[in-house]
Parts: sequence; structure tokens; C-alpha cells
Amino acid sequence: MEEELLDIARGRTTSYLTETAYFPKTAARAWRWAPELREAARALGDAHLPTALMDASAEALDHWGAIKDQPLGIAEALDRLHTDPVD
Repeated sequence: MEEELLDIARGRTTSYLTETAYFPKTAARAWRWAPELREAARALGDAHLPTALMDASAEALDHWGAIKDQPLGIAEALDRLHTDPVD
């Protein structure tokens, strides 16, 4: 899998971070990954490793849960990070 990801990265001419349309598109479906991040946090905890990064990432994705799969712009996607995750 590592080599496949590296091949994809090598084929990119720009960073996803510079593509302003990419962020809101991803935010609209990012809520799907929060449970998996929590599962990863539990696995890390079971191995007595730090869980803070996984927990914080899941919490950030929860902020987009109320707008599941809805189209939104970059300003709205960023604004959602400042709202209550259950709104």
C-alpha cells in the first residue's frame, strides 16, 4: 500500500492543500472517518500508546457530521469547525 500511495503522490502536480475546491468536498464526507479514528484510538490505548491525535482528529471530523454529504463552500466548511458538532 505504501508504494501505491507514493505513486499517487508522485503523480500529483500540486498539493491537495492548494486546491480550494478539494477541502469542502472532503469535509462533506469526512464525518465517515470519525468512527474509524476512534477505533484506532482504542487500539492505540490498548497498546498503551498515546491516543490524543486520533481522538482530536475524530472530534474535528464530528464538526462536519451535521452536514453529511451536503455541498458546501470553503467558508462554510471552515465555519463548521467552530460550531457545536451536534448542530
